[in-house]
Amino acid sequence: MGRHANPTGTWFNPLPWTILVASALYAVLAVRQIPCIQTDATNRVDAFIRLCYSDIPLMWTGQEFGLGNPPFGGDAMLFSPVLGVLMLAAVKLSGMLGAQISPDADVQVQLDGAQIFFAVNAVLLFIFFLAWVVSMALMGRESRGRYRSWDGMLIAASPVVLASGLIHWDLLPIGLSAIGLYQFSKRRVIEAGVVLGLAAAAGTMPIVIILAVAVCIGLRGQGKWLFQFLVPAVLTLVVVHLPLVLRDWESVVSYYQGQVGAESSYGSLWFLLQLTGWNVRSAGYLGFMVLLVVLAGTIGWLYAKRLRPRVGTLVGIFVFVTCLMGAAFSPQTALWLLLALVVARPLRLEYSLFTISQVVYWFAIWGYLSGHLTASKNGNDRLYFIAIALMLLVDLWLVVMFYRDILRPIGDPLRTPDHSDPLGGVLVDDEKLEPVEDAVAGPEVQVAEPEPVPSGG
Repeated sequence: MGRHANPTGTWFNPLPWTILVASALYAVLAVRQIPCIQTDATNRVDAFIRLCYSDIPLMWTGQEFGLGNPPFGGDAMLFSPVLGVLMLAAVKLSGMLGAQISPDADVQVQLDGAQIFFAVNAVLLFIFFLAWVVSMALMGRESRGRYRSWDGMLIAASPVVLASGLIHWDLLPIGLSAIGLYQFSKRRVIEAGVVLGLAAAAGTMPIVIILAVAVCIGLRGQGKWLFQFLVPAVLTLVVVHLPLVLRDWESVVSYYQGQVGAESSYGSLWFLLQLTGWNVRSAGYLGFMVLLVVLAGTIGWLYAKRLRPRVGTLVGIFVFVTCLMGAAFSPQTALWLLLALVVARPLRLEYSLFTISQVVYWFAIWGYLSGHLTASKNGNDRLYFIAIALMLLVDLWLVVMFYRDILRPIGDPLRTPDHSDPLGGVLVDDEKLEPVEDAVAGPEVQVAEPEPVPSGG
């Protein structure tokens, strides 16, 4: 195209093509899960060797939804409040679509109901996946006014989503988190707080996203925006939990203690140390304390240096560090890292290395759980060890790149003279009249004026 061409119309609008690709990828994802759903009570399915394991159909039988047990109830809180509501809706819809729910249901009847339950949940989660994709297209790079960003395609066509999208219900809080960040990027601070509060009530990871956004606001000294963001987020989180707290507050406390104090499990840094012979006791609590130290140190460093990072950069740091310090690294954790990477540093090299390392780990974890990469298979456990190490090294390198973008904002590829932060929202206006400082070279950074284009033939 010529330099003066005006790329308008459907062909040049990323949004419809992103939605089309996302729909196609999700359809393949849903169909790929079918061979791992057990349909015959006498024929057990090895989901690990078929590379299509999912918690969703197993929840119908494991939590006895087919026998009439509700998602909320019992002596323990098993799900976050918003996720529990989604499951309750899925159970009701499954019953309306033919799933038999009865205390007398035998194993085969429950397996038949599990198929319907999976299909219902797949449709519901598709809505939140599309919300994630569309939000990224509306708030990504170069999204201004009627212009949309191609960054949504990094989600819509991601091999990571194809691999891990339906292992668990993570698309629910991820979709809500993306909507919340989009609201903030469009200067809707209160709405962003409410939606991110709902996301935090659907999963624990959005809590660090809320913290990252709050820190970005606080570093700019905007007490008004900080109040308007944090108060709705906290109130939403409290109100959603209130019925459960009034019913049985001990189960709520126990649930979040279990989230923090989990033992070392597959894929984590602590499990890698365990494979080397160093068993870490109380890995969850140790990782949580290290996480608090890293986050507190980062916030203190930013305040002392008077640095003002992009919202996406700080979200990337907080999410990646949280996952790195976690007691377990389930394959679906990669979805959260994908969200953080695309808002922080959606560049070709970073995206490619991240995708390769996560997909390699995805293959390795199923091989390890199926028994093909265990110590009993001629030392093949080394392959699983290498897969974990590769994944952790790539994630650590990405964290270093995020910190470098903060330390040298003049080299941040997502900062432009016209727009210093795609997700900044109300924070961007405060920086329009201020020069971009380089924390290493100093404030005297000048941008060269473009040379005039010669006229004539």
